[in-house]
Amino acid sequence: MRSFLLLALLAVTPLACGGEAGAGGPGGPGGPGKGRRGGEAEALAVAVTTLSPATIERHYRGAGTLRALRAADLVALQPGVVLELRAEEGDSVAEGQLLARLDGRAYQLQAARDKLSAQNAAKELQRLEQLTGLLSREELDKQRYAAESALASAQVSRHQASQTTVSAPFAGTITRRHIDVGNLATTSKSLFTIADLSALDLELHVPEREASAVQAGAPATIELQDGSTFEARVERRAPVVDPLTGTVKFVVRARSFPAGAVPGAFARATLRVAVRESTPSVPRSAIVEVEGKPHVYVVEDGRARRRPVELGLVGEERAEIRGGVAEGAQIVVDAGTGIAEGMPVRAIAEADGKAGKRDGKGGAEAAVASPTGQAEAKAAGASPTGQAEAPAIAAPAEVSAGAGPPGQVPEARSEETGAKGQVPEARAQETGPKGQAAAAAPGGR
Repeated sequence: MRSFLLLALLAVTPLACGGEAGAGGPGGPGGPGKGRRGGEAEALAVAVTTLSPATIERHYRGAGTLRALRAADLVALQPGVVLELRAEEGDSVAEGQLLARLDGRAYQLQAARDKLSAQNAAKELQRLEQLTGLLSREELDKQRYAAESALASAQVSRHQASQTTVSAPFAGTITRRHIDVGNLATTSKSLFTIADLSALDLELHVPEREASAVQAGAPATIELQDGSTFEARVERRAPVVDPLTGTVKFVVRARSFPAGAVPGAFARATLRVAVRESTPSVPRSAIVEVEGKPHVYVVEDGRARRRPVELGLVGEERAEIRGGVAEGAQIVVDAGTGIAEGMPVRAIAEADGKAGKRDGKGGAEAAVASPTGQAEAKAAGASPTGQAEAPAIAAPAEVSAGAGPPGQVPEARSEETGAKGQVPEARAQETGPKGQAAAAAPGGR
């Protein structure tokens, strides 16, 4: 008799649990948005917001290489062998500072010779001028021309002799040294590269449709490969549009930057294209396109109504609304979550909606972590994984339900949720293979 009661328990319990699971399943009142009351679908809870003033910014992102404020390759003005170098790579130099000295002895000797020739020509002119009555005017003019020509030659030679040194054209830093002592410096070979590192420039090529909104002095943020960032501003723009790329060149300049920012370094820049201060706006998630036009959903009389809107500046997180919805209207925050025209909805505050999502996630984690969660889920008719269990032995269930007295069904359910020692035994027999359940029935206690 005891074995027969145990078999009835195994047959009736899955049906009872299954019935409860079905009552709270997707088709019942507990289903997410599918329960019905009086033949009408249950209202979907949606987070809503209203038009609120905010600052909206639109940015353009580009990349390029940094370059110095100005740079120059220094060459010798006169060929000569390098005798001395007075600067190395990385040295900071002042404007006019001597950097290298070349062998200029040949130019100095020529300058001395031309100077002497000029002096002799001047003396000969003075002697002939004393003989005014004995010489013709033509002879005097010829000697005067020779004296002036010798003087000009002496000045040229002196200038050439002074160009056997190389000096810094402006204050800056020596970035490269291309020659060594003993090499022949020519007018086509660079000796040094000097750069003014007091500021750094970055070229950005902005699309034509965005370039018109960029103003001089607009802020930009530059990011290096190591993640460090620094601020810059638009210094100038090109007066033409590149017909090949359809872009306009902008130069952003930074006057304060980290040590890793050097000419030639790769950098990414974020340039502010446009900005709106304190303009009515909504989150971008509230905007949905219908037939290529922007719309929002507003909650009116417990239903979602689609309204076309006129957009202004669209930023990364918010969008400006210029018309289409009244001030104070309840706008659905997330219009892409299956909202349809005319469907019943229940408005909740945006902050409450976010909290609800967090609470729902935390509740699910708590149910998994609870030691008694599996037993409670079993008693409610659902498996530990959240799915309703199918009856383990469907065939004997009909026999047990007809053979046993009606009063035993509540008793079987109370035994399932009763003492701890009985629950694991009933669960093991219920979820085990059919052969094991049948074998356990005759030997049950």
